[in-house]
Amino acid sequence: MRKLLAASVVLLPFFASGSLRISSAQQPATPPPPLNASVSDFGTTYVFSPPPICAKCIETELGFLDQHGQYLPAVVSFAPLPTQTDFNVLFNALDSESPGNHRVTHFGNRFDFVVRQQAFAKGGFVLTLAPRGAVFIRGVDGGRAGATAAPQYTWGKNLAILNVTLTAGVGVSAANPRTDYQTSFDYYHSLGTLGFAIFAGFNQELAAGQESANTEQGVVIPFRNGQVELATQQLDLNTSPAWQVQARVIVNWGKVFASK
Repeated sequence: MRKLLAASVVLLPFFASGSLRISSAQQPATPPPPLNASVSDFGTTYVFSPPPICAKCIETELGFLDQHGQYLPAVVSFAPLPTQTDFNVLFNALDSESPGNHRVTHFGNRFDFVVRQQAFAKGGFVLTLAPRGAVFIRGVDGGRAGATAAPQYTWGKNLAILNVTLTAGVGVSAANPRTDYQTSFDYYHSLGTLGFAIFAGFNQELAAGQESANTEQGVVIPFRNGQVELATQQLDLNTSPAWQVQARVIVNWGKVFASK
């Protein structure tokens, strides 16, 4: 499940002003701040961003993960409704591992689906509820179903996000535990008005009676329609510590379409 946490990934909110929408009929005189100025929707960090992406927008994430293998985690997010709701598909575009010095490279073995619905927002506080599910396509029978409660609070140049996730196995096996409970927290600090930020976080997971504790640190580098994220993560600190590194590019294509 930890690989899912690192590779499925979503975390993206807009650090100070929420979703940014730009009409093709009325363009601002100066370039707007980046659409995504704080945290990945689902991938690079332990948390996913509570706010859905802007209505009528499409957003993609593509990353690189190195941890006892190489992986290309990907996310496609789309918000076809004029409401604070989006639909997300998470998958591993490439899974390359070498157990026993024999490298095996193939497509990932699962698809994850998450629907984010903003339930409450006031001031700097946002609460999002997100039912989610997973389907295994190779090597493991069944799937998973559950939900995430995701509060977020912004004050000044600071952002705190909490994800509480509970999922249950459909077709329980050694590789698909009956329950998986995760609590993830990240703190972000903006380094200016353009969206540059640093972050640090903590994750705790309890699955199949085994508990793991993990930490992370990273940086966000924005560009006009998205951002690049770089992160290091320390896994299984309470049992057998290990490191992994991630890089990810997030692009909101809806803004490009609207600006034509």
